[in-house]
Amino acid sequence: MIAADQYGAALWSLAKADGTQDAVLETLCGVRDALVQNPDYIKLLDTPAIPTDEKRGLVDQAFGECEQNVLNFIKILCEKHAVYQLHDCVKAYIRLYNEENGITEAACITINPLTDEQRDALKAKLSAMTGKRVKLTEQTDSSLVGGIVVLVDGKKFDGSVKTRLDGFRQALADTIV
Repeated sequence: MIAADQYGAALWSLAKADGTQDAVLETLCGVRDALVQNPDYIKLLDTPAIPTDEKRGLVDQAFGECEQNVLNFIKILCEKHAVYQLHDCVKAYIRLYNEENGITEAACITINPLTDEQRDALKAKLSAMTGKRVKLTEQTDSSLVGGIVVLVDGKKFDGSVKTRLDGFRQALADTIV
């Protein structure tokens, strides 16, 4: 078993030294997404029964056009039977990339998708609050009834109608004898 944080950090250091941080990030995320869609391929690349040279050939066939550092990284994971840990390696790489570039990741949950104006306003508010550029992911959840839930920097800001109603319901239950 490898230490995914250390492997992701090693790839980050290599990419930073080469000046290829953006290209590596884009390629790494693409490879991760392709493997998530093909979990049997992960099992194949992690199988000890297949010789390492054969696995390298499979990686070259599947990802030969990829950024070279990522290609070599996947081959190292194959040698260690650790392709299944690629997702955690990518998370470590993204964390270092975001730190270096002053980016914070935030998630918002709403009943309906945000409009462009709402999205821009939310990103501006979160950016002012954190002092960083905000990479926002969005989800919808009809059970919220209305309002918004925002997760940023390990904090949850819950302004949903559902939470307010639940709080009101609990307050009523506590006061009724």
